Amino acid sequence: MLLLLVVHMTTLVESSNPPKKITVRITNTLEDNLDLTVHCKSKDDDLGEHLLHPGETYEFSFGRNFFQSSTLFFCGFRWPGDPKLHYFDIYSQKRDECSKCFWTVKKVGPCLYGQCFLWHDS
Repeated sequence: MLLLLVVHMTTLVESSNPPKKITVRITNTLEDNLDLTVHCKSKDDDLGEHLLHPGETYEFSFGRNFFQSSTLFFCGFRWPGDPKLHYFDIYSQKRDECSKCFWTVKKVGPCLYGQCFLWHDS
């Protein structure tokens, strides 16, 4: 009986602990087979520019902030023929519940598991 109780408590603790690591993947699915330039940053880290050819991905991972719900990564997106620099918060700890946040990028905006968002252009 004690063994069952310990197993049950262990299962509850494991299911209530969110993953310690978050992975963000960005895939270029722009229409017209255009290249996509991505530049992501957080308050503390600049991840640099990355050129994604059609169908290519860029991925980064980071540790979850357990003490605050403030982790935020934002990205700028550019492609040929569009003079605008498009912005989006690619990971917001307040908004996102995913530990594997796999985004596809279209001209209209980024999409996470089928839900598309509009750019935060100025």
